[in-house]
Amino acid sequence: MKNYLYHFVPNNLQGSVLYPLNVLKRVFPDLYKYHDDKYDWRREVQEQVIPGYGKWGDVIHLSPIDPNITMTELKKAGFTRNDKWNLYRIDPASLDASNLIIMTKSFQGDEPKSHFEKFETNKLAKISRFPQWTLNYYKECKKKNINPLLYAGAPHVLYAGNIDISKVDIISVS
Repeated sequence: MKNYLYHFVPNNLQGSVLYPLNVLKRVFPDLYKYHDDKYDWRREVQEQVIPGYGKWGDVIHLSPIDPNITMTELKKAGFTRNDKWNLYRIDPASLDASNLIIMTKSFQGDEPKSHFEKFETNKLAKISRFPQWTLNYYKECKKKNINPLLYAGAPHVLYAGNIDISKVDIISVS
């Protein structure tokens, strides 16, 4: 089975390029403000350093986990989802591998710790599932009646560059 990378389709995308948040600030300042405001309650993530690539906002955050799996795990935790997600399904071979880095987490205590490693396509199958920490987090959020961060503690693939999405497949998940 081929592994892909996924990114939610922004509802206010202008043009046919995905930009890292900090690049969006220069290209589309109004869009930047809209997307940056979503992080008002957790600004500390924007200070995270991505070794060799700058900070959190200097890269595009992609998920190696099929969104159908995400939806299934949320439902198993007791969340009922009536919305439909639209996501770009990106072939990692279409991206410059030298601009990709894998971010995984280790779990000691309450907060996950980030680890970074060189991207290699053969590592995708291993990181294309949720760690138990994330599944437990979903259940705790349900008990507390709060919406979870969908990819908290989950592996990510980060891309230091822009992504032309004009020929990328869009998939829908509900």
